[in-house]
Amino acid sequence: MPGETVTLQAGQCGNQVGLEYWQQLATEHGILADGTPVAFPSKEFQYEREGMSSGYSVRNDRPELFFKLSSSNKFTPRAILVDLEPSVIAKCTNTLPMFNPRNVHLSEQGNGAANNWNSGYTYGYNHQEEILNLIDRECDKCDNFSNFQLIHSVAGGTGSGVGSLLLELLSDRYGSKKLLNTYSVFPSNEKTSDVVVQPYNTILTLKRLIEFSDGTLVFDNDAINSIENALFGISTGISNDAFNNRGSGAFQVANKLISFVLSGVSNPLRFPTYMYSSHESIFSTLIPSPDLKFLSASIAPFANLSNFESHVSKYNFTSLNEYDILLELLNDRYKMNKVSGPVNYISMLNYLIGNNLNQEEIRKGTLKVQQRVNFVPWTSPSAHSINCKKSVFTDREGFKGKSLNGIQISNNTSIIHVLLKTVKQFDLLAKREAYLNFYTESNNREERARVMDVFQECKESVLNVIEEYKACQAMSYLEDQNAEMDIV
Repeated sequence: MPGETVTLQAGQCGNQVGLEYWQQLATEHGILADGTPVAFPSKEFQYEREGMSSGYSVRNDRPELFFKLSSSNKFTPRAILVDLEPSVIAKCTNTLPMFNPRNVHLSEQGNGAANNWNSGYTYGYNHQEEILNLIDRECDKCDNFSNFQLIHSVAGGTGSGVGSLLLELLSDRYGSKKLLNTYSVFPSNEKTSDVVVQPYNTILTLKRLIEFSDGTLVFDNDAINSIENALFGISTGISNDAFNNRGSGAFQVANKLISFVLSGVSNPLRFPTYMYSSHESIFSTLIPSPDLKFLSASIAPFANLSNFESHVSKYNFTSLNEYDILLELLNDRYKMNKVSGPVNYISMLNYLIGNNLNQEEIRKGTLKVQQRVNFVPWTSPSAHSINCKKSVFTDREGFKGKSLNGIQISNNTSIIHVLLKTVKQFDLLAKREAYLNFYTESNNREERARVMDVFQECKESVLNVIEEYKACQAMSYLEDQNAEMDIV
């Protein structure tokens, strides 16, 4: 039986994406901005909710896994919002008054982390008791608390620094008892970035993701930008923590895309089916070992663009069926991390979100996918599919029972390209020891050497993951793993 999820949103990027995410969940469960539930669109679906005061039926609709229902019949997101600068959180609470104001942590100074991992981490360390009290209080409200999910960027200041500290604190406090997965936004190419020290921030954050997360879903800013251009003919990208100078509106479509994936991951929990009824079952299918836990997402062209009404697609996707969607999910242009060269898959989960799904088309599509995809030799070439339900609140008029969306979550070797890009960007700065003063208490030789040692240790952790993904493409991978365990 699935348990509740507590969501942590750190930094401006994390809270900006989080706002779109909660708007998506609220729409799917028929919840207004102030937390008030709305009536079902027809009596045909009324049985899904069995009275507000007595709670919800576990049969078809389970918003309580992500929302707390109060005695006054209003929903509140099970979310903790953390930032060092007030503008984005103010936008979140103004747009969605359903957020619990007691679950917000803001810096009293309100001057942000200056896009510096060290500033964010130090702030989080100095205020760890306050933040942990918020988290513990929210967990105590759960009947069957299951997992944490962290939404953040890895390149700015608060999302990377405070996010890293949260990973350490939660790992220490909850250990292996609760799942801890992250949705991590990776930065744009260094030539177009607003943050000159983003390679340092990213390498420091990656070290914590490697050590403390149970699974990390990677969203590459450059790849999302390409998807926007392919679907809508626009080019924006997701913000890092320093998006304020450019305005949040420029990133709205990108944030909608990423929030659609986030909500899709939990669809079989919130609208229960006969399979994949918990985060544990989903992530255990995708992650065969703790060393191979960086996941990629792919989003099919929308057969139903109701969530993007303000943008006109360049294509008409209304005729795509289950077979078409499964094949489109393999298209590199719709992957949310840049793909460079051949890709070998370790695992794959395809979410087909719609009603009255055609099982024959799904079987045909799955067989074709397995023929086209290269899997690593030690695993079975199996493309798993989840038949997900579309909320009755999001089916557009004229598309009832026909609209279909697709999401793919996979574990594959394309992550090597993302990590190598990070290492190369880091090396360009580190070889000149550029901007080290942002990470030192004093600028003397000994302090600079100490910081460089920390950076190099983080780099080694990333290189080890890269080597792990390279090694997993050999038939002897499992034998090598068993041999290492015997030595230990």
